[in-house]
Amino acid sequence: MRSFRINNKIFATVPDERHVRIMADPEDILTAVAEEPRACAEGWWGKRLACVVVQIEYAPRQLVTELIQDAWRRKAPATLR
Repeated sequence: MRSFRINNKIFATVPDERHVRIMADPEDILTAVAEEPRACAEGWWGKRLACVVVQIEYAPRQLVTELIQDAWRRKAPATLR
């Protein structure tokens, strides 16, 4: 599976050609799912809400861009932000 990392910390993965999993804060995950239920779903890692699963064909480009940028910022060291 392809993954996107900053300092060896994963902030997004691409499990297949139709989806991207973006590691986000639980609040951001729930907001994305509520605003774009056709494009976004909750992604769980055990009992922890860990990511938003985005179905690319239905997701607005701006939403995906914002989620990826926010996920990158969460993982990036302060010197790069």
